[in-house]
Amino acid sequence: MNKFTSLLPAAMLTLGALVLVPVHAHAQAPAAASAKEELVKISKVNVGVQKTPRIMADGPTDKRWKPKDWLEIEVDCEAKLSKKTTDKDQKAYPEVTFKYYVYLEGQSKEKSRILTGEVSHTNVPIGEPIHSVMYVTPSTILNLTGKPEGNAGAVKYWGVEVLIGGEMVGFKASVGSADKPWWEAPSAPAKAAELKNKMETPFSILWADYHLDVRGR
Repeated sequence: MNKFTSLLPAAMLTLGALVLVPVHAHAQAPAAASAKEELVKISKVNVGVQKTPRIMADGPTDKRWKPKDWLEIEVDCEAKLSKKTTDKDQKAYPEVTFKYYVYLEGQSKEKSRILTGEVSHTNVPIGEPIHSVMYVTPSTILNLTGKPEGNAGAVKYWGVEVLIGGEMVGFKASVGSADKPWWEAPSAPAKAAELKNKMETPFSILWADYHLDVRGR
């Protein structure tokens, strides 16, 4: 059984002018997480910039506009079959939830935010590379950074929790550990639920078989 590893068990994390002292996790990351089976192994979290796609349509009058920048946080991972399952032929998990935490450095201390978002993926295949993704909108980038340009370097820290049936089965963060997530530190910036899943963005029709399906509302 793989176990989550504590990266900085007693460290203080410095975020710009802030010093974050990790505390014991709350409901989002149980203290017993290190003893749970890791069913979704995150290999990499990619932070990049994407331009709003130009999609031509036959019929409507085209409009003159300049594509803007979006920040893209994309997770490369793989699900595996639980050692506890009685169904050894199971090919997919009906639903897997990804929770994202992204520290975006603002134009001032007051403007810095931990952007959060949650997406539930359906029919998640087991035993093959899979990808989850979330986005920061151009308007959020402008509001917090004061600049219209997207800059991957403005994302100082990130973290991803993966849950099945309410239990954490996967975790990866740029610093910290599952039982001491940096975003729960007492001096952490305010949280804002402003991350968008793919279906809430202009990228929804792109890369159809690359990203995991999003549960419909």
